[in-house]
Amino acid sequence: MRVIPKLLGEETEMFRYHSCSFQNEKSKTTAARISLYREFGIWNCFTLEASFHGYFDKERVNHEFTEEGYE
Repeated sequence: MRVIPKLLGEETEMFRYHSCSFQNEKSKTTAARISLYREFGIWNCFTLEASFHGYFDKERVNHEFTEEGYE
């Protein structure tokens, strides 16, 4: 179940596998991934959260996204 996030974490430092949470929290009971599991039995649904601000690398240095980075 955790293969896709693990591979993504190995591919880029913009994604941190150790920051992933694989729990079904009570506050997320209406989330699409949990609804898909309940309704259709789909096990491997993930929620990917993204930032328009930037990311922290392995040394916890903040890298902000700039206009030049999108060229």
